[in-house]
Amino acid sequence: MPSKALPNCLTQSKTKEIKMRLGLDQAKSLASAWLCHHGMSVEHAGVVADHLVYATLAGHAFAGMPRLVPIAEYLAKRGCGGVVSTTHRTPQSATIDGANVIGYVTSLAAVDTAVDLARTGGIGIVGLSNSWFSGMLRYYVERAANAGFIALHAANAAARVAPYGGIDPLLGTNPIAFAFPAEDRPLVIDMATSSIAWGDVIYHQQIGKPLPSGCAVDQEGVPTTDPLSAIGGAFIPWGGVRGSSLSIVVQALGILAGSDPVISDRGKWGYFFLVIDPAVLMDPAEFKAKVSQLRQTIESSRPAADGSSVYAPGTRSFERVQDGIERNWIDVDDEVYEAVRLGIDYAQQGECG
Repeated sequence: MPSKALPNCLTQSKTKEIKMRLGLDQAKSLASAWLCHHGMSVEHAGVVADHLVYATLAGHAFAGMPRLVPIAEYLAKRGCGGVVSTTHRTPQSATIDGANVIGYVTSLAAVDTAVDLARTGGIGIVGLSNSWFSGMLRYYVERAANAGFIALHAANAAARVAPYGGIDPLLGTNPIAFAFPAEDRPLVIDMATSSIAWGDVIYHQQIGKPLPSGCAVDQEGVPTTDPLSAIGGAFIPWGGVRGSSLSIVVQALGILAGSDPVISDRGKWGYFFLVIDPAVLMDPAEFKAKVSQLRQTIESSRPAADGSSVYAPGTRSFERVQDGIERNWIDVDDEVYEAVRLGIDYAQQGECG
Protein backbone atom coordinates (compact mmCIF):
# COMPACT_ATOMS: atom_id res chain seq x y z
CA MET A 1 0.00 0.00 0.00
CA PRO A 2 1.32 3.51 -0.78
CA SER A 3 2.59 5.48 2.19
CA LYS A 4 0.02 7.32 4.29
CA ALA A 5 2.47 10.24 4.35
CA LEU A 6 1.87 10.98 0.65
CA PRO A 7 -1.76 12.19 0.49
CA ASN A 8 -1.35 14.59 -2.45
CA CYS A 9 0.67 12.66 -4.99
CA LEU A 10 -0.53 11.53 -8.37
CA THR A 11 -0.91 7.76 -8.55
CA GLN A 12 -1.11 5.46 -11.53
CA SER A 13 -3.21 2.31 -11.49
CA LYS A 14 -2.44 -0.93 -13.27
CA THR A 15 -4.69 0.22 -16.12
CA LYS A 16 -2.63 3.44 -16.54
CA GLU A 17 -5.38 5.65 -15.15
CA ILE A 18 -3.96 8.78 -13.55
CA LYS A 19 -5.51 9.66 -10.20
CA MET A 20 -5.07 12.47 -7.70
CA ARG A 21 -4.66 11.36 -4.09
CA LEU A 22 -6.45 13.66 -1.64
CA GLY A 23 -6.68 13.60 2.13
CA LEU A 24 -10.26 13.23 3.37
CA ASP A 25 -10.39 16.80 4.65
CA GLN A 26 -8.93 18.04 1.34
CA ALA A 27 -11.56 16.14 -0.62
CA LYS A 28 -14.39 17.51 1.52
CA SER A 29 -13.03 21.07 1.21
CA LEU A 30 -12.70 20.74 -2.57
CA ALA A 31 -16.24 19.38 -2.94
CA SER A 32 -17.71 22.04 -0.65
CA ALA A 33 -15.92 24.84 -2.49
CA TRP A 34 -17.18 23.60 -5.86
CA LEU A 35 -20.77 23.36 -4.63
CA CYS A 36 -20.65 26.79 -3.01
CA HIS A 37 -19.36 28.33 -6.25
CA HIS A 38 -22.45 26.91 -7.91
CA GLY A 39 -24.81 28.54 -5.44
CA MET A 40 -25.24 25.96 -2.69
CA SER A 41 -25.20 27.12 0.94
CA VAL A 42 -22.25 26.27 3.18
CA GLU A 43 -24.42 23.96 5.29
CA HIS A 44 -25.85 22.02 2.36
CA ALA A 45 -22.49 21.84 0.58
CA GLY A 46 -20.97 20.24 3.68
CA VAL A 47 -23.71 17.62 3.82
CA VAL A 48 -23.24 16.71 0.15
CA ALA A 49 -19.44 16.68 0.44
CA ASP A 50 -19.56 14.25 3.38
CA HIS A 51 -21.78 11.92 1.35
CA LEU A 52 -19.56 12.04 -1.75
CA VAL A 53 -16.45 11.21 0.24
CA TYR A 54 -18.28 8.36 1.99
CA ALA A 55 -19.37 6.94 -1.37
CA THR A 56 -15.79 7.04 -2.63
CA LEU A 57 -14.55 5.32 0.52
CA ALA A 58 -17.20 2.63 0.08
CA GLY A 59 -15.71 1.77 -3.31
CA HIS A 60 -18.35 3.40 -5.51
CA ALA A 61 -16.18 5.95 -7.29
CA PHE A 62 -18.94 7.00 -9.71
CA ALA A 63 -21.15 7.99 -6.75
CA GLY A 64 -18.39 10.08 -5.21
CA MET A 65 -16.40 13.06 -6.42
CA PRO A 66 -17.35 12.61 -10.13
CA ARG A 67 -20.90 13.56 -9.12
CA LEU A 68 -19.81 17.15 -8.57
CA VAL A 69 -19.98 18.10 -12.25
CA PRO A 70 -23.49 16.72 -12.93
CA ILE A 71 -24.71 18.19 -9.63
CA ALA A 72 -23.52 21.61 -10.84
CA GLU A 73 -25.37 21.07 -14.12
CA TYR A 74 -28.56 20.22 -12.23
CA LEU A 75 -28.13 23.27 -9.98
CA ALA A 76 -27.92 25.43 -13.09
CA LYS A 77 -31.22 23.95 -14.34
CA ARG A 78 -33.13 23.62 -11.07
CA GLY A 79 -31.55 26.08 -8.65
CA CYS A 80 -30.67 25.40 -5.02
CA GLY A 81 -34.23 25.25 -3.72
CA GLY A 82 -35.99 26.79 -0.76
CA VAL A 83 -36.94 25.75 2.79
CA VAL A 84 -37.68 22.07 3.43
CA SER A 85 -40.95 21.62 5.34
CA THR A 86 -43.19 18.91 6.78
CA THR A 87 -46.60 19.29 5.14
CA HIS A 88 -48.48 16.56 7.03
CA ARG A 89 -47.75 14.48 10.11
CA THR A 90 -49.50 11.75 12.06
CA PRO A 91 -48.17 9.65 14.97
CA GLN A 92 -46.66 7.19 12.47
CA SER A 93 -46.25 9.06 9.18
CA ALA A 94 -45.15 12.31 7.60
CA THR A 95 -44.93 13.93 4.20
CA ILE A 96 -42.08 16.31 3.44
CA ASP A 97 -41.82 18.95 0.74
CA GLY A 98 -38.18 19.01 -0.31
CA ALA A 99 -38.59 22.55 -1.74
CA ASN A 100 -36.43 21.55 -4.74
CA VAL A 101 -33.43 21.09 -2.42
CA ILE A 102 -30.94 18.38 -3.39
CA GLY A 103 -31.80 14.91 -2.08
CA TYR A 104 -28.55 14.44 -0.20
CA VAL A 105 -29.89 17.04 2.24
CA THR A 106 -33.60 16.26 2.22
CA SER A 107 -33.14 12.50 2.57
CA LEU A 108 -31.28 12.98 5.86
CA ALA A 109 -34.22 15.00 7.14
CA ALA A 110 -36.64 12.32 5.93
CA VAL A 111 -34.88 9.33 7.46
CA ASP A 112 -34.38 11.18 10.76
CA THR A 113 -38.09 12.00 10.80
CA ALA A 114 -38.94 8.34 10.15
CA VAL A 115 -36.64 7.29 13.02
CA ASP A 116 -38.30 9.78 15.37
CA LEU A 117 -41.72 8.43 14.44
CA ALA A 118 -40.62 4.82 14.95
CA ARG A 119 -39.02 5.68 18.27
CA THR A 120 -42.35 6.85 19.66
CA GLY A 121 -44.86 4.79 17.66
CA GLY A 122 -42.97 1.67 16.59
CA ILE A 123 -43.23 2.46 12.86
CA GLY A 124 -42.32 5.55 10.87
CA ILE A 125 -43.38 6.09 7.25
CA VAL A 126 -42.19 9.17 5.38
CA GLY A 127 -42.83 10.33 1.84
CA LEU A 128 -40.46 12.96 0.46
CA SER A 129 -41.10 14.73 -2.84
CA ASN A 130 -40.01 17.83 -4.72
CA SER A 131 -36.36 16.88 -4.38
CA TRP A 132 -33.69 15.30 -6.60
CA PHE A 133 -30.41 13.38 -6.69
CA SER A 134 -29.84 11.67 -3.34
CA GLY A 135 -26.76 9.49 -3.90
CA MET A 136 -26.20 6.15 -2.16
CA LEU A 137 -29.31 4.86 -0.41
CA ARG A 138 -27.07 2.86 1.94
CA TYR A 139 -26.09 6.14 3.57
CA TYR A 140 -29.63 6.69 4.90
CA VAL A 141 -30.77 3.21 5.89
CA GLU A 142 -27.44 2.58 7.64
CA ARG A 143 -28.07 5.72 9.66
CA ALA A 144 -31.39 4.30 10.89
CA ALA A 145 -29.93 0.86 11.62
CA ASN A 146 -27.09 2.40 13.62
CA ALA A 147 -29.83 3.86 15.82
CA GLY A 148 -31.31 0.38 16.30
CA PHE A 149 -34.07 0.36 13.69
CA ILE A 150 -34.94 -1.65 10.58
CA ALA A 151 -35.14 0.56 7.49
CA LEU A 152 -36.40 0.32 3.92
CA HIS A 153 -35.80 3.12 1.45
CA ALA A 154 -36.92 3.28 -2.18
CA ALA A 155 -36.10 6.17 -4.52
CA ASN A 156 -37.38 6.70 -8.02
CA ALA A 157 -35.69 9.15 -10.35
CA ALA A 158 -35.64 10.74 -13.80
CA ALA A 159 -36.70 8.33 -16.56
CA ARG A 160 -33.60 6.67 -18.00
CA VAL A 161 -34.44 2.95 -17.95
CA ALA A 162 -36.64 1.02 -20.38
CA PRO A 163 -39.07 -1.52 -18.93
CA TYR A 164 -38.33 -5.12 -19.79
CA GLY A 165 -38.97 -5.73 -23.50
CA GLY A 166 -39.01 -2.02 -24.40
CA ILE A 167 -36.60 0.68 -25.56
CA ASP A 168 -38.25 3.86 -24.26
CA PRO A 169 -36.87 5.36 -21.01
CA LEU A 170 -39.84 5.35 -18.64
CA LEU A 171 -38.34 4.32 -15.28
CA GLY A 172 -35.58 5.68 -13.11
CA THR A 173 -32.56 3.65 -12.11
CA ASN A 174 -34.77 3.18 -9.04
CA PRO A 175 -32.54 1.86 -6.26
CA ILE A 176 -33.91 0.19 -3.14
CA ALA A 177 -32.10 -0.39 0.14
CA PHE A 178 -32.65 -2.23 3.41
CA ALA A 179 -30.79 -2.17 6.71
CA PHE A 180 -31.10 -4.32 9.82
CA PRO A 181 -29.46 -3.58 13.17
CA ALA A 182 -27.02 -6.21 14.43
CA GLU A 183 -24.67 -6.63 17.34
CA ASP A 184 -21.51 -5.38 15.65
CA ARG A 185 -22.67 -3.40 12.60
CA PRO A 186 -25.86 -3.23 10.53
CA LEU A 187 -26.63 -5.68 7.74
CA VAL A 188 -27.13 -3.38 4.74
CA ILE A 189 -28.43 -4.23 1.27
CA ASP A 190 -28.40 -1.48 -1.37
CA MET A 191 -29.09 -2.18 -5.02
CA ALA A 192 -30.10 -0.43 -8.21
CA THR A 193 -32.79 -2.03 -10.35
CA SER A 194 -31.04 -0.99 -13.58
CA SER A 195 -28.09 -2.78 -15.13
CA ILE A 196 -26.00 0.36 -14.67
CA ALA A 197 -26.44 3.48 -12.56
CA TRP A 198 -26.89 6.87 -14.20
CA GLY A 199 -23.90 8.20 -12.28
CA ASP A 200 -21.79 5.33 -13.58
CA VAL A 201 -22.67 6.23 -17.17
CA ILE A 202 -21.70 9.86 -16.51
CA TYR A 203 -18.49 8.65 -14.87
CA HIS A 204 -17.59 6.58 -17.95
CA GLN A 205 -18.19 9.66 -20.08
CA GLN A 206 -15.98 11.79 -17.82
CA ILE A 207 -13.01 9.43 -17.99
CA GLY A 208 -13.51 8.51 -21.66
CA LYS A 209 -14.32 4.83 -21.22
CA PRO A 210 -16.96 2.68 -22.97
CA LEU A 211 -19.75 1.13 -20.97
CA PRO A 212 -19.88 -2.61 -20.32
CA SER A 213 -21.87 -4.40 -23.01
CA GLY A 214 -25.50 -5.23 -22.38
CA CYS A 215 -26.24 -2.16 -20.25
CA ALA A 216 -27.86 0.26 -22.66
CA VAL A 217 -29.43 0.92 -26.05
CA ASP A 218 -29.31 4.03 -28.20
CA GLN A 219 -32.34 6.07 -29.28
CA GLU A 220 -33.22 3.50 -31.94
CA GLY A 221 -32.96 0.57 -29.53
CA VAL A 222 -29.59 -0.65 -30.82
CA PRO A 223 -27.25 -1.94 -28.08
CA THR A 224 -24.48 0.56 -27.34
CA THR A 225 -21.42 0.99 -25.15
CA ASP A 226 -21.12 4.72 -25.85
CA PRO A 227 -22.11 6.75 -22.76
CA LEU A 228 -23.60 9.63 -24.74
CA SER A 229 -25.67 7.26 -26.89
CA ALA A 230 -26.89 5.53 -23.73
CA ILE A 231 -27.91 8.85 -22.19
CA GLY A 232 -29.82 9.66 -25.37
CA GLY A 233 -31.37 6.18 -25.46
CA ALA A 234 -32.19 4.00 -22.47
CA PHE A 235 -30.54 1.81 -19.86
CA ILE A 236 -31.49 -1.87 -19.58
CA PRO A 237 -33.15 -3.12 -16.37
CA TRP A 238 -31.11 -5.41 -14.16
CA GLY A 239 -32.24 -9.02 -13.90
CA GLY A 240 -34.58 -9.10 -16.87
CA VAL A 241 -38.27 -9.17 -16.06
CA ARG A 242 -37.61 -9.58 -12.31
CA GLY A 243 -35.44 -6.48 -12.07
CA SER A 244 -37.85 -4.56 -14.24
CA SER A 245 -40.75 -5.57 -12.01
CA LEU A 246 -38.85 -4.51 -8.90
CA SER A 247 -38.11 -1.18 -10.59
CA ILE A 248 -41.84 -0.69 -11.14
CA VAL A 249 -42.41 -1.39 -7.42
CA VAL A 250 -39.92 1.37 -6.59
CA GLN A 251 -41.60 3.66 -9.11
CA ALA A 252 -44.98 3.07 -7.45
CA LEU A 253 -43.58 3.70 -3.95
CA GLY A 254 -42.12 6.93 -5.30
CA ILE A 255 -45.57 7.91 -6.57
CA LEU A 256 -46.91 7.22 -3.07
CA ALA A 257 -44.22 9.58 -1.78
CA GLY A 258 -45.35 12.30 -4.20
CA SER A 259 -43.50 11.81 -7.49
CA ASP A 260 -44.72 12.15 -11.04
CA PRO A 261 -45.67 8.80 -12.67
CA VAL A 262 -42.88 9.22 -15.25
CA ILE A 263 -40.23 11.73 -14.21
CA SER A 264 -38.50 14.30 -16.41
CA ASP A 265 -35.21 15.93 -15.40
CA ARG A 266 -37.23 18.83 -13.98
CA GLY A 267 -39.98 16.63 -12.55
CA LYS A 268 -40.80 15.52 -9.02
CA TRP A 269 -38.88 12.53 -7.72
CA GLY A 270 -40.29 10.45 -4.85
CA TYR A 271 -38.41 9.04 -1.87
CA PHE A 272 -40.16 6.49 0.35
CA PHE A 273 -38.87 5.64 3.84
CA LEU A 274 -40.14 2.93 6.18
CA VAL A 275 -38.48 2.58 9.60
CA ILE A 276 -39.49 -0.14 12.06
CA ASP A 277 -38.59 -0.65 15.70
CA PRO A 278 -37.80 -4.39 16.07
CA ALA A 279 -39.53 -4.20 19.45
CA VAL A 280 -42.93 -4.24 17.73
CA LEU A 281 -42.38 -7.97 17.09
CA MET A 282 -39.54 -9.19 19.30
CA ASP A 283 -36.86 -8.22 21.78
CA PRO A 284 -34.43 -5.88 19.95
CA ALA A 285 -31.34 -7.47 21.52
CA GLU A 286 -32.48 -10.91 20.40
CA PHE A 287 -33.15 -9.62 16.91
CA LYS A 288 -29.69 -8.05 16.67
CA ALA A 289 -28.10 -11.28 17.84
CA LYS A 290 -29.95 -13.34 15.25
CA VAL A 291 -29.11 -10.94 12.42
CA SER A 292 -25.45 -11.16 13.43
CA GLN A 293 -25.74 -14.95 13.48
CA LEU A 294 -27.26 -14.88 9.99
CA ARG A 295 -24.37 -12.83 8.63
CA GLN A 296 -21.76 -14.96 10.37
CA THR A 297 -23.34 -18.13 9.01
CA ILE A 298 -23.30 -16.75 5.47
CA GLU A 299 -19.70 -15.59 5.69
CA SER A 300 -18.46 -18.86 7.19
CA SER A 301 -20.14 -20.94 4.52
CA ARG A 302 -18.18 -22.75 1.79
CA PRO A 303 -17.20 -20.63 -1.21
CA ALA A 304 -17.80 -21.66 -4.80
CA ALA A 305 -14.94 -23.27 -6.70
CA ASP A 306 -13.88 -19.94 -8.26
CA GLY A 307 -14.13 -17.92 -5.04
CA SER A 308 -12.03 -17.42 -1.94
CA SER A 309 -14.72 -16.41 0.54
CA VAL A 310 -18.41 -15.60 0.91
CA TYR A 311 -19.51 -12.11 1.90
CA ALA A 312 -22.88 -10.97 3.18
CA PRO A 313 -24.27 -7.86 1.45
CA GLY A 314 -22.64 -4.66 2.60
CA THR A 315 -19.59 -6.25 4.25
CA ARG A 316 -17.08 -5.23 1.59
CA SER A 317 -18.38 -1.66 1.54
CA PHE A 318 -18.13 -1.49 5.33
CA GLU A 319 -14.55 -2.77 5.24
CA ARG A 320 -13.56 -0.32 2.52
CA VAL A 321 -15.00 2.61 4.49
CA GLN A 322 -13.13 1.58 7.63
CA ASP A 323 -9.87 1.10 5.73
CA GLY A 324 -10.29 4.45 4.00
CA ILE A 325 -10.93 6.31 7.22
CA GLU A 326 -7.81 4.72 8.71
CA ARG A 327 -5.53 5.62 5.79
CA ASN A 328 -7.20 9.08 5.55
CA TRP A 329 -7.12 9.55 1.77
CA ILE A 330 -9.03 8.76 -1.40
CA ASP A 331 -8.02 8.60 -5.06
CA VAL A 332 -9.89 10.84 -7.50
CA ASP A 333 -9.64 10.49 -11.29
CA ASP A 334 -7.41 13.24 -12.60
CA GLU A 335 -10.00 14.26 -15.22
CA VAL A 336 -12.52 14.87 -12.43
CA TYR A 337 -10.05 16.62 -10.14
CA GLU A 338 -8.85 18.96 -12.89
CA ALA A 339 -12.40 19.83 -13.98
CA VAL A 340 -13.38 20.75 -10.44
CA ARG A 341 -10.15 22.55 -9.57
CA LEU A 342 -10.14 24.59 -12.76
CA GLY A 343 -13.81 25.44 -12.26
CA ILE A 344 -13.07 26.78 -8.80
CA ASP A 345 -10.04 28.72 -10.04
CA TYR A 346 -12.15 30.21 -12.82
CA ALA A 347 -14.70 31.39 -10.27
CA GLN A 348 -11.79 33.13 -8.46
CA GLN A 349 -12.64 31.61 -5.10
CA GLY A 350 -16.01 33.36 -4.73
CA GLU A 351 -17.87 33.34 -1.44
CA CYS A 352 -20.32 30.62 -0.43
CA GLY A 353 -24.01 31.36 -0.21
